[in-house]
Amino acid sequence: MIARTNGAEQAGMFMEERQRAILDLLARQGKVTVEDLAAAFRVSAPTIRTDLARLEEQGLLQRTHGGAIPASPTLYEPPYAQRQVIRHAEKRAIAQAAAELVANGETILLDAGTTTYELALLLKERQRLTVVTNSLANAQTLSENPGIEVIVTGGTLQARRRALLGPLAARFLESFHVDRAFLAFNGVHHQAGFTVTDFDAAELKRRMVGAATQVVAVADSGKIGQIAFAKAAELREADMLVTDSGAAPESLNAIREAGLKVVVAGRGVS
Repeated sequence: MIARTNGAEQAGMFMEERQRAILDLLARQGKVTVEDLAAAFRVSAPTIRTDLARLEEQGLLQRTHGGAIPASPTLYEPPYAQRQVIRHAEKRAIAQAAAELVANGETILLDAGTTTYELALLLKERQRLTVVTNSLANAQTLSENPGIEVIVTGGTLQARRRALLGPLAARFLESFHVDRAFLAFNGVHHQAGFTVTDFDAAELKRRMVGAATQVVAVADSGKIGQIAFAKAAELREADMLVTDSGAAPESLNAIREAGLKVVVAGRGVS
């Protein structure tokens, strides 16, 4: 059953806002029903069915009899704007924990993800940082501070990700080494390791892993225990995983037993 929020707020939502909220609920709960959604948002069942149909057309979910389940995470990644609103509070908490690892004067690498973007927002007030990134959003945010030197990789722009990928980006990463890399993944699994939805992203993240003294994986609880299509790295190739308190304890325990240090935002290292 979906927890009801402020009725007036829900009833006054625009269609796009309601659909983003549906995706957020789906990411948190794993499934939704038309009946529960109609009650939660105080709209009719036909309105919800229309919302679900439009989201399915975009590949963001899969409709079922009476509701919906997530689209398969193996090959599909929602557009950047959609990912920004899913588990936003959790991503912010992860970013806060990750930011504590960064000292002024360091060189760091931020890959292109909505969690690393939250980290960029927190780091933009720091001084004497050098940041390498393949993310247009990260670069624009950090460039607002003259005390941060921003280096953007080359590569082919993927507008859906707001990121630079491909052979040119991979080649660029061969020319430097950083103190710390913060990398995001679609799946973090105790056996499958770190996985993403396509080979271009996997190859670039492998290069990023090799370009850093310390590798910190940042992944919200929805990614923990999941396996996507393309393998980017083994768990042992990272030094730390930062996630949120919503991750399943059994999945985190399996990751710890595989030898990876885990930081749960708000709880510390375990």
